[in-house]
Amino acid sequence: MPSAFVESMCLPFLLGAQNGDGGWGFHSGSASRAEPTAWALMALAESGATQREGVERAAKFLSGAQLPDGSWASSPEQSEGSWVTALAGLALLGRESASESVARSVAWLCKELPGEARFWRKTVQRFWSKPSQTKQDDSLYGWSWTIGTASWVEPTAYAIFLLRGAPSAIVPVSAQQRIRTAEAMLYDRMCPGGGWNCGNPMVYGVPGEPQVTSTAWALLALTAHPERPEVQQSLSWLEGNSRAIHSPGSAALAVLALNTYHRPCAALSESLRGLYEKQELEWNVAETAWAALALCETRNWLHPALLKSPAEKG
Repeated sequence: MPSAFVESMCLPFLLGAQNGDGGWGFHSGSASRAEPTAWALMALAESGATQREGVERAAKFLSGAQLPDGSWASSPEQSEGSWVTALAGLALLGRESASESVARSVAWLCKELPGEARFWRKTVQRFWSKPSQTKQDDSLYGWSWTIGTASWVEPTAYAIFLLRGAPSAIVPVSAQQRIRTAEAMLYDRMCPGGGWNCGNPMVYGVPGEPQVTSTAWALLALTAHPERPEVQQSLSWLEGNSRAIHSPGSAALAVLALNTYHRPCAALSESLRGLYEKQELEWNVAETAWAALALCETRNWLHPALLKSPAEKG
C-alpha cells in the first residue's frame, strides 16, 4: 500500500508527466524514452495506481520500442541494444500481453557478454596484459552499459533483477551460473570498508570511494545473501553515510535498499519527503519513481521470494 506522500505527490506527478504516446521522458514534457518509462511503469504498478488505461498505454509504448533482436536501445536514435533491456523487461514482467517481449529480453541478456568475457579479450589479457594494480578478479563479469564494453555495477544489478524475477520457463538453466558469476563480480568489486562505486574498488593502488547509488543497486541485487559479511558491511556504510545524502535520487535509493533489508532509517525517509515537499527541485521522472518504490510497503518489482522478512518466512 502506498504512503500518503506517494499518493499525494509522487503518483500525481508521474501521471501528469506521461506523454501522449504512453511513455515518459526524463522530465515532464520531454520526449519519451525507454528508461524513464520503465521506472514510471514499475512505480505505478507497485503502488496500485487506479489509472489502468495510462498503465496499459505505458506498457504498449515500451513493448513497441523493443528492437528485433529482443533488446532495447538506450535512446530512440540508436539501433543497438543496451543495459536498458533489463529495465524494460523488468517493467513488463507479469503482463500477459508482454510475455513474448519479456522472453525475448531474457534471451538477449543471457547471450550478451561484456568485453572481458569474450574470447579475444581473454586471449589478449592472458598474453599481453601488464601487472594490474586494481586487485580485482578479471575472470568475473556481469553486464555492461553498451555491447562489448566492460562490466559495471549498475547494469549488472538490473540484469540480476530480471533474471531472478522472470518465470523459470523462459530462463535458461545456464542463467543460474551467469547470476552466480555476476554476484561474485559484485563482491569482488566492493570498495574496502564497504559500499560500491561504479565498479573500480582500487585504482592504481588507491582505494575507490563508495557511492550511494551504486551501493544501493549492488545491495538490491544481492538480497539472496543478506548474511554475507560484504552485504552487512555495506549496509552499515550506507547507514553511516545517510546524513550526508542531499540528492533526492540518492536518498530514494538509500531508503529503498535499507527498507528492503528491514533496516529502515526514519530520518532519511523524512529527509526524502522534505526534498520534494519544499518544491525546490526540478522533478525528475526516474527519481520520483524511485521515491515511490522506496516508500511503498511492497517490493513486488524485485523477486518476492527473496524479500520476505524472517517472520514472514517462518
